[in-house]
Amino acid sequence: GTAGPTAMLSVMALEERGLALRARYQDALAAYRRQEWDAARAGFRAALDIVPSDGPSQAMLAHIDWWAANPPPADWAGAWSLSEK
Repeated sequence: GTAGPTAMLSVMALEERGLALRARYQDALAAYRRQEWDAARAGFRAALDIVPSDGPSQAMLAHIDWWAANPPPADWAGAWSLSEK
């Protein structure tokens, strides 16, 4: 286990669909880190329109709903803790 944030990486194909997914995900992640929940939600949904099975986008959507109801502190760096493996 670790108490600090860990970077998560995902391998994706560099085909047209993969590049489009990456662009939507990057935009959504930037909005997420700025705590712009509506823009982040729309961006992750746009990513899922491209690849409906994209696990990272699905996970981020689930966390947005929680953060919107439980706003993080002002100095939040965009990380969250896993409660199970």
